[in-house]
Amino acid sequence: MTPSSPVGSPPTPDTTPTLDEILRYFTGAAELMLGRPEGLRRLDLSADGFWSSFFAILVAVPPMALSWVQFESLPRTAPLIVPSPALVYTAHALADFLAWVLPVVVLMLVARPIGYSRKIVPLVVATNWGGALITWALVPYWLIGLVAGDGELMAGLGLVVALGSIVLTARLTSTALGRDGFAALAIVLLMLVMSLFAYGLVMELTGVRLA
Repeated sequence: MTPSSPVGSPPTPDTTPTLDEILRYFTGAAELMLGRPEGLRRLDLSADGFWSSFFAILVAVPPMALSWVQFESLPRTAPLIVPSPALVYTAHALADFLAWVLPVVVLMLVARPIGYSRKIVPLVVATNWGGALITWALVPYWLIGLVAGDGELMAGLGLVVALGSIVLTARLTSTALGRDGFAALAIVLLMLVMSLFAYGLVMELTGVRLA
């Protein structure tokens, strides 16, 4: 893929990454999580690469869908009005989509005022592909949840998984920003707040329990 348009332009069909490119981006994201800045070289930081990095959301859909199925398999008190399966899974998808995109929108809005205009492209590209990689890495956890159900084991594993995801995201963000730990912490907190907001908003709008 070659740069052909400014970041503000819409993506074109030829910006869709191939499987080989996706695997290369995953490798780059993993290297960033390990604190290796050379991981950025494996990512496409061109204008087209910026837009094509949002394809990571589609790449992450299969494992995200597994997480929705695992969550809905847990026993809980039946609501007064039982929503349709279509509404339930639409609510899950919408909440995850908003939780993914809202932090990016906020960062793009504040990038220039805080002097991060030149860092927004590597930051967004790295976090998009890093988010997809982490989502796929959680597949074993959700499969265990489908088999084991709810309980102390899953609660303990869930805490480890949540903390691990936060740490890896923070390391990836810090490395992508040139080892700026303070900014990475602020961005991860923004992601968490936006995730909570997205889930709360969708639950309020649909009446579907998501957490």
